[in-house]
Amino acid sequence: MRKSLLLMLVMLFSFSIKAQQKVVVHNSGNTMYASPIASVDSIKLDNTYSKFKLSGQTSTLDIRKNVIDSLTFTNNTVNFDKIYIIYNGTDNATIINPYSASGVTITATGGAVTATSTSSISNLQYHLLGTSSSGSLTINSATPANFILNNLNLTNPNGSAIGVTGGQTHTFTLQSGTTNSLTDGTASTKNGALQTNGKIIFNGTGTLNINGIAKHGVSTSKDIEIQNGTIKVTGAASDGLHSEGFTMNNGDLNITATSDAIDAGDAAISISGGTITSTLASADVKGIKTGSNTINISGGTINLTLTGAQSKAISAKGNITISGGNITANVSGAAVLTASGTGFDPSYSTAIKTDGVLTVSNATINLTLTSTANGGKGISTGKEININSGNIIISTAGNGAAYTNTSGVADSYSSSSISSDTDINILGGTLILTNSGTASKGIKADGNVTIAGGSTTVNLSGATLLNASGSGFDPSYPTGIKADGKVTISNGTVTITGTTSATGTKGISADADIDISGGTINITTAGAGAKYTNTTGATDSYSSAAISGDANVIISGGSLTTNSSGVAGKGIKSDGQVTIGTATGNPTLKITTTGARLLVSGTDYSHPKTLVAAGAIVINNGNNTFNSTDDGIHSDTSVTVNGGTNTVSAISATSGVGEGIEAPIITLAGGINNVTASNDGLNATYGTVSGGTESNDGSHLYITGGINIVTGSDAIDSNGNITISGGTTIVNGPTSQPEEGIDYNGTFLMNGGTLISAGSNANMTKAMGTASTQVSMYIKSSAQLAATSLLHIENATGTEMVTFKPKNAVYYFHFSSPNLAKSTQYKIYFGGSYSGGSYVGNSSGWGLYSGGTYSTTGATLKSTTTTSASATVNTISF
Repeated sequence: MRKSLLLMLVMLFSFSIKAQQKVVVHNSGNTMYASPIASVDSIKLDNTYSKFKLSGQTSTLDIRKNVIDSLTFTNNTVNFDKIYIIYNGTDNATIINPYSASGVTITATGGAVTATSTSSISNLQYHLLGTSSSGSLTINSATPANFILNNLNLTNPNGSAIGVTGGQTHTFTLQSGTTNSLTDGTASTKNGALQTNGKIIFNGTGTLNINGIAKHGVSTSKDIEIQNGTIKVTGAASDGLHSEGFTMNNGDLNITATSDAIDAGDAAISISGGTITSTLASADVKGIKTGSNTINISGGTINLTLTGAQSKAISAKGNITISGGNITANVSGAAVLTASGTGFDPSYSTAIKTDGVLTVSNATINLTLTSTANGGKGISTGKEININSGNIIISTAGNGAAYTNTSGVADSYSSSSISSDTDINILGGTLILTNSGTASKGIKADGNVTIAGGSTTVNLSGATLLNASGSGFDPSYPTGIKADGKVTISNGTVTITGTTSATGTKGISADADIDISGGTINITTAGAGAKYTNTTGATDSYSSAAISGDANVIISGGSLTTNSSGVAGKGIKSDGQVTIGTATGNPTLKITTTGARLLVSGTDYSHPKTLVAAGAIVINNGNNTFNSTDDGIHSDTSVTVNGGTNTVSAISATSGVGEGIEAPIITLAGGINNVTASNDGLNATYGTVSGGTESNDGSHLYITGGINIVTGSDAIDSNGNITISGGTTIVNGPTSQPEEGIDYNGTFLMNGGTLISAGSNANMTKAMGTASTQVSMYIKSSAQLAATSLLHIENATGTEMVTFKPKNAVYYFHFSSPNLAKSTQYKIYFGGSYSGGSYVGNSSGWGLYSGGTYSTTGATLKSTTTTSASATVNTISF
């Protein structure tokens, strides 16, 4: 067969020699080799090679047949400008070097090829083909070069498969439709299967498989840039790619490594396109890492899976900017406690970690940290986090735990979706955060949290963690948004849900102020409270709270809806002052608590409350609804209502429970205030004082304005004093004693405004104080006024003073109006009917009627009385 082929070539030469002056060998559309026919003595073919015998040469040029696409003959000028290195197993590699006279020297010993280029020509093309299990290319080039990999498969047991020196930028082009591989060996002392000391550029659309058995897959002291191609690091004893800088704008990169997937040293990382996939199993490794520099991701798709302890998917000490692309990370490694100082320093598995600033916009981020990633962080930064837009989904399932910190103090850690050592700013985007580990946090900042747009959803299902401390425990709670500084919400939608398993949940919690001026906020907490022994050894309790502030809570706008169903759950809780609404700020609040009370010790209960504060509560404006199956609004200091439409319902199935508004000082100065309670509607009290509950404890109820509609067991109860100087106050107490319409221990001054109050015939009920400055009536009826009936008072000329329909059957009344006068005759009727006019009162139809027409038909004239000429308080009995 070979003789026949040789004969054919000889015949071709003889027929074409006069017209065709050159023989040309083609590969992949390129001229691999060209020679004048006159210089070719013969071409012989064997099973492997085409052997070119050139005139004056003692050896043949052996070119593997499988790399030759065709032979042509031409008398045209041939552009013979590409260097070919063809590996032939253990045979000498074939070298085709058209620049041998221009400073390029290439030698081959078996598969080991050594090259030196001192040529001044940049970007010489080195076409690398063939296979060798003991092959390598070692080259020093003074200028940038382009290496075209065309089905190249090199394994070098003793060093790098390709090693390039000279400090130049070199391009590795992966020929379209080809699959290439580079592998080093355990005996290698080099840093990578592909190693250079200059910049590396990958392009082309072929595939390159790299196996770094000794150390890294690819190693360079400069940066790596991937423009295109499919690059697979199938294994690396250390890093997949190890460089000083990394850039990628297209192509596919898949890395399996023992250490980091991409380690860019202390240089920058920029990813604008392509796909990066990596799976890492070792402890304390990184998927994409730079030391002191930055990471910028503006496009592409990144999929990272890390299972080792304290590993990080994306890590930088400098800033990370994500302005596009699709990032998915799955992290499952455990936290590691490293002995330090007099305790331990914990390190957590984290999906995105930076010591600098993180900025996110127009990106899709999906991060999952499994239950084995205890204390795991979705996003963690040393400086601020700015989220402008994009879609972020983070799930953490790892539990928190107690430990001793480096100062020797009992401490704890917990998982969090987003955490920062400084501030977190959310200006837009869609965030869905799910946290199921004990004491886990959705958003946690050591500084401030600001939300000014977007949609933020946090789901919590982990329980409270009790950490042994002092003489007891220090609880750490599952929390939707937690700031050691201030929380500010001015726009956007915030939804936080804590399930029944999320005991002690805090929806929004801050050590400094919580300031809400806009947006739509919905918080649901279902986790129960519980009692425990605190750090001083005393019995204490914790409970869920939709909003919990260690300082002030200011709500001047927006919509806030909370629903707390857990035992002792709170709606809004503040250790400072709570302010709702401003002169122009008109928020909408709907606060609901439906949980049972919690017995802490003896007769001490922790009660569910819709709004509770250690400091003052001030309501200036808003449409505010407070619904509780226990207590409504409570302040240890004072409650002041200046405006708004405020509805409080505190109805408990437990006897003696259910306070509408309770504080030592209560001031109703404006607004429309409708309070319904199963115990006291308005309760001014400092608590039980020496001498019993009937002593004057110095508390005070002031009513200076507004429309105030109050009902309760004691509708108004002051353990101190009452002063009414304005407004319209409509009160309905119980039918049966000993509870009353108005109950007070100190003084009751009626100095202005309109008051109509009805209640039982309790012996404890008293008239207004004699020092009152406005004419008043204290009416005591021995007969009951039915709930279906009316109380009507008019003067001698028939001018209406008051018409009132009670909520329930009543006996005693307190009535005062600026229209009452001294030395004036009045008629008091029970019954009759009323038509037209207006109505102020409760939605059930009881209250004050005015401006209409009263008919005495069916009425009973109970009394015709003349007020005192000197006293302002008139007691009338019938």
